[in-house]
Amino acid sequence: MMTSSSHSQPHPAQERRPRRRPRHGLRVRAALAAAALVLAAGLALTGCTHSGAPPNAANSPTAASTTSAPVATSAAPTPAPSPVYQPATANGPAQNVPVPVLPAKAKEFSKAGLEAFARYWYSTLGYAFETGDAKPMMAISNPECKPCTAMKRAVQNNHAADKWIMGGQIVVQSVSGNIDPAPDGSYQTITMVRQEHVKYFNADKSLSEDMGVTTSVADIVVTHYVNGHWIADTVEHLQGSKVG
Repeated sequence: MMTSSSHSQPHPAQERRPRRRPRHGLRVRAALAAAALVLAAGLALTGCTHSGAPPNAANSPTAASTTSAPVATSAAPTPAPSPVYQPATANGPAQNVPVPVLPAKAKEFSKAGLEAFARYWYSTLGYAFETGDAKPMMAISNPECKPCTAMKRAVQNNHAADKWIMGGQIVVQSVSGNIDPAPDGSYQTITMVRQEHVKYFNADKSLSEDMGVTTSVADIVVTHYVNGHWIADTVEHLQGSKVG
C-alpha cells in the first residue's frame, strides 16, 4: 500500500510534456499589426491628398450643403405708361384729353352741390371744344337746351373731316349758387367765366378762323334737380348772348 507521500510526486510523463501558452496573446499581436497597416495606409492617402491641388470646393460635402442653386425669379411686368395729355397746336389736334369726371359733390342737392355741378358743366364744354365730343356735356343737359345743342353742332362741325380746334377750355373764375328755387322750380347759379383763345384749323393745317382773346363774362346756369341729379336747362350770358 502506497503512502500519501507517493501521490505528491509528479508523474514522469507529465514532466516531459511541454506547456501550451495561451492563444490570446497571438490574437492581440495580429490585431495590432492589422491596425498598424490600416493606419499606415490612411496616412499614405492623406499625404497624397495634401501634396496635390486643393480639392474642388464644388465637389465637397460642405460646399454642396451651403451652396444653393439660384432661384429663378420672374420680373414684374412693366406697367404701360399713362397717356400724356397734349393740347392742340397749329400742327394738330389735342391728344389724350382727360374725360371730365363728375365729382360726388356735384350730385348733392345742396348749395355746394349746385355750384360743383356748374363747374363740372363748364369742364364738359371745354372738353367738347378740344375733342369734338359733346356727349359728356349733353349727358347732363336738357335736350331742349338751345345753347347746349348749338355748342354741340359747332364743335362737331369744326372737328369733322380732320379739322380741329385749338384752345377753347373754360376757366371758371367764380360761382355762386342759389338753392332757393325760382317760381318755375329751377335753381340758378351765377358764374364768372373766361374761355381760352380759340382758333379753328383746316385739315391742311391752314388757319380757318381766329376768335381772338375773350374777356371774362357773367353767365347764368339754370338747372333742375331730377331723379337724384342736376341737369342744365340753359346756360347763357347775363347780357342775353349765348355761351361761345
